[in-house]
Amino acid sequence: MADLGDASSANQESEREEGYVAPPPKSLEELMSSEGKEGEDEALQRYKASLLGAAAAGGGMSDDPRRVVVTKLEIVINGRDSISVDMTQQDNLSGNLSIKLKEGCEYKTQISFRVQNELIAGLKYKNKVSRGPLNVLTTDEMLGSFAPDPEKENVAVFPRREWEDAPSGMMARATYNCKTEFIDDDGKTHLAFSYKLVISKDW
Repeated sequence: MADLGDASSANQESEREEGYVAPPPKSLEELMSSEGKEGEDEALQRYKASLLGAAAAGGGMSDDPRRVVVTKLEIVINGRDSISVDMTQQDNLSGNLSIKLKEGCEYKTQISFRVQNELIAGLKYKNKVSRGPLNVLTTDEMLGSFAPDPEKENVAVFPRREWEDAPSGMMARATYNCKTEFIDDDGKTHLAFSYKLVISKDW
């Protein structure tokens, strides 16, 4: 199990392969206009139709110009009720959010989000946990490509299999800064927010 006090090798594993160049981004309009064009086989047409999702049926747009909207941040705790935070409240995105955990508890981070207005290719979740100047944990996960659908809520859980172990011991009781980013395959940051994890002796 991973520990906040251990600097994992995720930094190295998450870097792009040397020499990889992402294809130029295409707007939703460009993808729609090319759907079913001559030369595409049936399998590719089906794939594009599934990827475009609600947009192919005339949906996917929103008056909100954002492309990635986080609706909820949830700390899922093993053997205890989850801590749920409404991320549609602007104050929770401004860096003022603080979440208290008991030392040594097992937990996962669950994020609910929507994609709207444009197709997003190769969306990544990045989260860095630091204590002062020291980076103690980095999570870098590929989420995939998402068609715009403001009515659909996507859920991502980290770690996906095991539990994260909160640090324990007197020296580990402290405030940890967490910075979360959603970045696409072109390196564009669609959303970034920060919050604090406070590790305490008791709940």
